[in-house]
Parts: sequence; C-alpha cells; structure tokens
Amino acid sequence: MMIYGKTDIGRHRSSNQDEFAYSILNERVCFGLVCDGMGGENGGQVASAIAAQTIYEILHDHLTPELTDEQVKAVLVQAVSRANEAIYRRSLQQPEYLGMGTTAVVAAVLDGKGYVVHVGDSRAYRFKAGELSQITKDHSLVQSLVEQGKITQEQAKDHPQKNMITRAVGVASKVDIDFVCLGDIGSGSILLCSDGLSGLCDQAEMEEILLSTPPNQVCEALVDQANQNGGFDNITAVYLC
Repeated sequence: MMIYGKTDIGRHRSSNQDEFAYSILNERVCFGLVCDGMGGENGGQVASAIAAQTIYEILHDHLTPELTDEQVKAVLVQAVSRANEAIYRRSLQQPEYLGMGTTAVVAAVLDGKGYVVHVGDSRAYRFKAGELSQITKDHSLVQSLVEQGKITQEQAKDHPQKNMITRAVGVASKVDIDFVCLGDIGSGSILLCSDGLSGLCDQAEMEEILLSTPPNQVCEALVDQANQNGGFDNITAVYLC
C-alpha cells in the first residue's frame, strides 16, 4: 500500500491550522491521519500539532499485524484519547490556549483490513470500484439538524453555522471517539480530508479526480480543485491506496 498527503493554506487564511501525518510501518501495516485545529491566535495550530504528533507516536509504537479487531480499536482510541489529554493539559498550563481543540480522523490498514476513528468534521471516504462513499459522520451542528429533519442535506452545504462542530479533541478532559471497522478493503483505497476540502468540493468532483488521476497526484489535484472553488479554508488530504 502507498500513502500520499498534501496540505495547503488556501486562499484566504493567514495561517495553516491543519496537520497530517502517515507511516508505512512495514508491508502489512500503515496508517494516516488528518487534524484540523481551532481556537484563537495560534491555538488551532498548537492543538492540531500536538494531536498529530501524539497519535503518530502511539500508532507507530503499538500497531502490529497480529492485533485483533478489538485490539486495533483499543490502540486507535487510546491514541486519540491521549492526544485529547495532552491538548487539554496544555490549555490548562497556558491560559491563552484555553478552549483550543482539533478534529482528528485516523485510518489504519493491517493486512488489507481497514479501520477508522474520528472526532469532529474531518472525514474519511472509501473509494472502491470507481465509487466514493463517506465512511464517517460529521460531528457538527448541521449534521445534527439534518438528522433531526430540520434542514436538508442540500441546505446544510450553505448553512451559516456549517463550520460549527459538536465534538473536538482537547476542549474537555474526555472525548467521545467514533470507530469503524471497514473489513477487507481489497483493491479499494481510503481518503482522509479536512473540511477545507469536503466543504469546497462535492463528492462527485472528488470521485472524478480519483477516477482520472494517478494515485501519487490525487492529493495535489484535490487541493488544487478546492482552491479553484474558492480556497476559503486550509485544505488537507491524505490518500491510502
């Protein structure tokens, strides 16, 4: 399996608060992650950097191909939980960072089997047989309104509070983390991204890029498309293929 990643400040932001990381540990194990920070001045950058480094180190040290599904889940959840603790602890030590946090979406592949954990509205997609499907469900206000039937999915795209998330890593001492076991991904691939991509490129656009672009150029093509569509946010993509 190969992994590629790219992040871009976009066209309107003064700093990039997104972080990504990935590693191919051996021929049987790899992982990737995307974090999108939030919170005042440099708070978002600090939070996403802490999260990315913490998650990376734990997965690098503890992911092995012999793990069961439940053990993989435990490692992934522990990694995000430790990131939550580290960010929250920093915010207590430095009051200027109080309230900072970050999204986190993490994908691991062990012997061809895929696993995802996430918090916030950074997303994971599965691309298989030429079709792109969303794996994660946004922890956001508009997603809650859609589920309650108060607005449609179409209305959610332009809702004034579409960037308001209901769950984040680091803003409290504990965080709820969603886990998905994808099973055998076969010839499929996994795309991780921040909302700077998913909020500016619709699923059809992303699918077309995945269909028509060499794997090593996919992240760059996706970022370029998001910038062409306005580039209103930081844009990050990680592609496990």
